[in-house]
Amino acid sequence: MKRIGLIREKKEIEYLILYVMTFLKEAIRYEDLADMAICDGGFGYFEFSDAMAELIELGHVLVTETEDGKRYALSESGRQAAAAFERRIPSSVRLEAGRSAARVYARICRNAVISTSHVVREDGTMAVRLALMDNKTPVFSFEMMVPNETQALLYEKNFRAHAEKMYDGMICVLLNHYGAFEEEIDDTWEMESP
Repeated sequence: MKRIGLIREKKEIEYLILYVMTFLKEAIRYEDLADMAICDGGFGYFEFSDAMAELIELGHVLVTETEDGKRYALSESGRQAAAAFERRIPSSVRLEAGRSAARVYARICRNAVISTSHVVREDGTMAVRLALMDNKTPVFSFEMMVPNETQALLYEKNFRAHAEKMYDGMICVLLNHYGAFEEEIDDTWEMESP
């Protein structure tokens, strides 16, 4: 398959990776970094991995181990190298890299506020817990009993994909003026009572 992008050489790929990492506010997963950097179409995952290995070896990219796996961040020497080599990246690629970084960072931020899990309760039933978070505080959360893990995983997947729609839908239901309907029923009941 013929590559159509402008970035093809290993050094160019390294410059692009360093440039993309300047957009980061915190360390990120390898997959997210690859998604950000492979924006030009001139190289693929294997070329990205090869360039990343060299950047890590040179100390331009720092790797930290977290409870959720490895995270990658730009070191000070990496930041300096990014500034020095930024102009070697064509402006159209820099623009696309910025868009790619914004898209991936928005996805990371969205995923960070969605919490899903499932547990087996003391009575043996299973429950799925779904929440939208603001830092560590739930903005919207609920727990539902589910018959099995398969359904719990489906609920979690669908909530991750449509959390905002579910939140909006619940707010609409809660703000509906059901009281007017109940008042009409009460008035009718009182008129019919002897």
